[in-house]
Parts: sequence; structure tokens; C-alpha cells
Amino acid sequence: MRILLISNWFPPVVSGSSFYAQSLAQTLQARGHRVTGVTLDWGEEYKPAPDLGFPVHRLSVIRIPKLPIFYNLRLMGFAFTLQNYKRLRLLIRENRPDIIHYVNHIFDTNLLSTWLAKREGVPIVGSITTPIQHEKAWIQHLLTWLDRATVGWWGVQKWDGIVSLDQQVHDYVGSIYGRKAQARSTVIPFGVRFGSMEHYENGAVPKSQRPQILMVGHMHSFRNPVQLIRAMPHVLKEIPNARLVLAGRIDIQEPLQAARHLGLTKDQVEFLGATAHDKTLQLMKTSQVFAHWLTGPYLALSTVGMEAMLCGTPVVTDLREDLFGKGKLKNGENIILVNSKDPGSIAASLIRLLKDENLCQRIGAAGRRFVQEHLDWNRIAEQMENFYGQFLKS
Repeated sequence: MRILLISNWFPPVVSGSSFYAQSLAQTLQARGHRVTGVTLDWGEEYKPAPDLGFPVHRLSVIRIPKLPIFYNLRLMGFAFTLQNYKRLRLLIRENRPDIIHYVNHIFDTNLLSTWLAKREGVPIVGSITTPIQHEKAWIQHLLTWLDRATVGWWGVQKWDGIVSLDQQVHDYVGSIYGRKAQARSTVIPFGVRFGSMEHYENGAVPKSQRPQILMVGHMHSFRNPVQLIRAMPHVLKEIPNARLVLAGRIDIQEPLQAARHLGLTKDQVEFLGATAHDKTLQLMKTSQVFAHWLTGPYLALSTVGMEAMLCGTPVVTDLREDLFGKGKLKNGENIILVNSKDPGSIAASLIRLLKDENLCQRIGAAGRRFVQEHLDWNRIAEQMENFYGQFLKS
């Protein structure tokens, strides 16, 4: 099968959709398909690696400055230009793809890719990796309207098939684009980076001598650990030497203010700031518990949660148990689910885990098996091949 995979972001750009695009492309290529990648030219520092085993072409982009409405993302811009129209049309004609797969619906390359796919008679499917959300209600209403009227009407609504990464995204498709669009949506999850499983082997790495809770991720309005921090005084009453470590860029002040207000010392709650991936992996392996924290309307199991599971560290989070379908995530067996708005609920689960080493080991091992069985890239690619097959021309 000839597959043209298009994504605004591609490694070394650091983002979930970037690693998703590369991992899917690499897996499909390894399974015998001919993959061609297309991304945007964000500059030489973001040039894709030359040894991927398949070509990655770059389209020009008009960069825009960081804007609060886009959560100050650095790599945002416009790419629907006449020059890119001609370039992408040429790539489609030269590569003669059986299918076009577009990743992350929020950009104007969605419109460009969809328009050209229809003009060239090539089936197009798309993966929705980022539900559009904002903490301010009036901006959310505006963005929802723009979502439906622009990338929705001219993009998603015209895709032959929609890949939703979990049940939350599948529901988002129905609520924003309607039941007809949702009928074309199927849940196919994503996994950690292709080819990197060996990084998550614990080996002989010992756990921290102090009971340690770890959270990893850029802290913003939809990843706000303030309730996790408010749970710590309850934890410390039962386990005085426990500590919470938070690794990730800090864009909001509320977590820092909460820690100060509660009188929590740096020894009890430590903010590391932006932290290299190797360091976060080491912390995942040495921590007793991983707090996977998202606080927006759309709660997903992100890459860092999967990584912690692969490290054999039990994950505490606030997700739907049917996120990947019934009977896969199981509260109390391979994950611990809490009410992220209730510090008491959070603390009770943390205390239970920190006091019971056998429980930690059992849930950690089951979480690892869950990722290996359900979020393996070869299994994901097999599901994707079957999905593509519904739209291929005979």
C-alpha cells in the first residue's frame, strides 16, 4: 500500500502528534508499505532525521508569534498557500498514494490536504489528536464555532474516515461534527515511540528510599496539579517522609501558590521545571507512584502515562474506565482512578499505594501488560491497515 502521511509537526518537534506521526509511519513502513511523509519547514533545527527509511518532504510555512489563545505554542503558522498547493499536488501525483492520512485536524494544512485529496481522487482519513479546548468559556464557544465552520466543515466532514485516539475523542467528534461524522469514526489508540521499548526496562534500577510521587508534564490550565498538591498534607500526616516531584514547564502560578499557602517545603513538593526525557524516565523508574494529571474537559492517557506504565510504576489518574473500550483499563487492577477535583480521594489512593509495596508492584506489572497488549504499534498499525482497507479503490 502507498501511504502519504501529512502532519504539521514531525520529530524533532516535540509534541504528541509529532511522535504519533513518526511512529505510525515507521511501523507501516516496517510492515512493508511504502510511506511518504509530509510536514512543514520550521527551520533547520526541526529538520526530520535522514535515516527514517522513508522520505519526509517539507512545505513552507508563514510562522506566527506565540499567542495565548494557542497556549503560547512556538510552532504555529499558515501553510495554505499557492506554492504549497502546487508542491503537495505534485507530491500526490508523483507518489500516487492509495490513501492519504492526515494527522491533527486543527491546522490549515487539513484544508489543503483534504481539498487536494478530493481533487486528485485519493481517499483521505484523518487522526484527531487534539480536541480544541480553552479554559475561558467565551473563547471556548468561539473556538467551537470556528472548529465546526473551518477545519470541521472543510476538513473533517469531508474525510472518508476518522481515527479517534480514544472514546473521549470519538465522543468529541459526535458533539462537534455530528452523528454522521461519528459514524465514520473508529477508535484506534496510539502508543509510546516506536522502537523505544527498551528504554522502559527497569532492570536493576532501585526505587527511591523515600516514598516518591511523580508528575510529568507542562503545567497549564488543563494540566493543573493544584488538587494533587492540596492532597499532600493528608499524605504527609500518614507518611511524613513522602514527597511529590513535578517535572515540566510551569505556565501557571496556582500550583506554586498552593504549595506556599499550605506551608509545603521544597523537600516535600519539588518543582523541577522543564526536564529532559532521559531524566523523566529515570524518575518514573525510581518513583513509587506516577500521578498522571490532566484537568481539562477531555482527559486522555497521554504518552507520559503510558511510559510510566511501561516502567512498571502504578499510575493514579482521573480517566474513564472505558477510554479504550470495555474491559481494558480496570480500576484497581492495572490503574488507580480518582476524582481529580477531590484532594481527599487523591490522598486516600496515594496513601494506600505508598503503604503497600505489593499492591504497587501488582498494579505496576498489570499496567505494563496493558500497554504491551493494547498500545503496541504493530497492533495499532494492523488496526489502521484494516481501517484503510475500507476506503481503497478496487
